[in-house]
Amino acid sequence: MAEPLPVNPNPDPAPQPPGGEFSFMQLLPTLVFDVAMPIIAFNVLVHLGVPTLWALVAGGAFPAINNLRVWITSRRLEPLGIIVMTFLAVGTAASLISGSVFFALIKDSFLTATFGFICLGSLLGERPLMFYINRQFVAGDDPERIAWWNGLWEDLPDFRAAQRLVTAVWGIAYIVEALLRVGFAIVLTPAQVVSISPVMTFVVLIALISWTRRYLLGIRERRLRKQGLQQAS
Repeated sequence: MAEPLPVNPNPDPAPQPPGGEFSFMQLLPTLVFDVAMPIIAFNVLVHLGVPTLWALVAGGAFPAINNLRVWITSRRLEPLGIIVMTFLAVGTAASLISGSVFFALIKDSFLTATFGFICLGSLLGERPLMFYINRQFVAGDDPERIAWWNGLWEDLPDFRAAQRLVTAVWGIAYIVEALLRVGFAIVLTPAQVVSISPVMTFVVLIALISWTRRYLLGIRERRLRKQGLQQAS
């Protein structure tokens, strides 16, 4: 998830966003566990004669391991991580009970689409979902930073509009991705789906993070220039 760096509108000293720039090296574990390992595991197991359904289930264990790794590292249960683990567990169980390879191929689409619809549905609420997700990355559990981030929402109309637009874009992107997954499962072989689907997930995530960061930093720079012109005049 992107780590936007909004502008503090108050002239008095206030909590600042965490230092440092976002590095895509942070996504390396995701690339390994959620992209590379499911593909490798599926192809190795099928080559060894393991039934396709069981190979798919085994490959799906690696994203679960990645979520467990995050929990062990942070010692904290994040709501999004709980949702991911729940859907993985339910999807895997349903796949084994139904014995359907097709269902095993599209089970991740339910999580992806659900997240997309939650994003869009949150636009009807007081604050959109990405406002809270971005706040977690920017402010963490620091009460002063959380108050500062909430103040941006109260004081800056362009900040509110930006958070709503980001939420809408993420929601639409993940619904489209879910539909593409289902389409791939219909027209491609299981081996092709296993190779394409996790790569597509990672590419979509990278694209969304990159766009979100550029967009929010662009708003920040425009506000800085505007404040500079006002002070100069």
